[in-house]
Amino acid sequence: MLAETSDQWYRSPILIKLPAAYIGTNGKTSASMNSPQSLRDACGIPDALFARPDEDLIRLVYKEFPGEIDRLRRAYSIRDGPWAPPSTPSPSYILYNEEYDEVNRTLVGLLAIRWIHTGQYETFIGSQTSASQLTRASFDWIHGFYTQLITDANALFTLITSIIIKDLGKDPKLASDCHAKTGVDFSTLNHNAILLVACKAGLVPSLNQIPDQDRDDVLRAIELGATFNFSQLAQAENAPASLSGLHRMKGHERSFRLRFMEQLLDIAGAAGHMDWTCAKNLTQPIFESYCNVYGVCESVIAGNLTVRSGYDLVLIRRAEFLRDKDVRRFQVEENPGDRALMRLFCMGNVATQEKALLYEDAWRALEDPVRETLANALNLDGRRSEPAVQPTYMPAILDRIQDVNALVCALHYLAHVMSATDTADPSAVVIERSMYSALKQFVESDEFREDPTILEKVDMPDGVVALTTASL
Repeated sequence: MLAETSDQWYRSPILIKLPAAYIGTNGKTSASMNSPQSLRDACGIPDALFARPDEDLIRLVYKEFPGEIDRLRRAYSIRDGPWAPPSTPSPSYILYNEEYDEVNRTLVGLLAIRWIHTGQYETFIGSQTSASQLTRASFDWIHGFYTQLITDANALFTLITSIIIKDLGKDPKLASDCHAKTGVDFSTLNHNAILLVACKAGLVPSLNQIPDQDRDDVLRAIELGATFNFSQLAQAENAPASLSGLHRMKGHERSFRLRFMEQLLDIAGAAGHMDWTCAKNLTQPIFESYCNVYGVCESVIAGNLTVRSGYDLVLIRRAEFLRDKDVRRFQVEENPGDRALMRLFCMGNVATQEKALLYEDAWRALEDPVRETLANALNLDGRRSEPAVQPTYMPAILDRIQDVNALVCALHYLAHVMSATDTADPSAVVIERSMYSALKQFVESDEFREDPTILEKVDMPDGVVALTTASL
């Protein structure tokens, strides 16, 4: 279901027609021999820009952002297991003759702009499985949203800039560069917060290449992203208090829409290290969840929903989706246990009756004190004296679990992590605890598959205050 909002401006797709100058005699598009040599100039003629071969387009973008793309070679990433890569060279191989996951992910997000701009639906869905394939109507929705947002060369160049810099915080050297410049250690912050610090410290020079108003929109979107993430809400990974930053977007609709477009492109490129020929991860279920989140966010910004009611609406819509899959009815607003379990369904991307029953079996298998502890933690909104814990990368852990015993062990560990709300900062509202080390060192190991109880040996992840009362 598409987001229901009062705005209709992006609902009808707007088809792009290429100027005759860029249509060859064989009916195919081709770049002009006299096409501009800089990306900034090329954005003034987007039909010609996106008629370039992939390699030319990638090299043109690299020429504009060499430092930023080079940083991505050091960025950490998560792999999903063995796969058969395409026979064509990846974006990072084109640039470096080597594979770099985050370079590929970022540049596939860039290529997705081309596929959207030119209406290449078949290319966009590529190797998506037929059961979850993005529909043509949904692709047209994205196309219409893009064409209404990207109205001129500056807007296109700004979107490309936003895509290139979005994951720079994953480069550990960026945090150390911030430390060297400011004297403050930011390495424990999430990568979105590190990016915000770096931008304010003047360590992302490409921001100076866009007009003031566009730069303000990008910085405002980055500031929102430091405490709020669309995917974390879609996966119910964050806490309701994390939505409080949306209030500052009131009156800045363009910045919010730019952030949403960037997030769609981020998902489009999320599997770009495995398959760089299509938007493999932007499937129909994920698109629908993002559209639901978009509508919720707009209502929170407008003041029509509180952060709690907006958050619950995401859970309610997941429950409604599962009802159509013959999953039992959940009383999200009335029953704390049902609400907690629906959060787990969102974190685990539960979309079938079979998987829902697996999670319910694991939930019932928990000892009563553990289940009560986890239910209480999953129902915290996040407030002064009662902060909520955000278990970052928990969805990635759950995505790798297929049997009930492993799931029970993972929920035990989650209860342990989410109940650890102690902090020296009395203003803390949300505490982030990253599960990344547990994922990389344990869950992805053969040992975990043989004995999932090894999670009992995992140390408590460090807590970082992600939101304070001053940020509300």
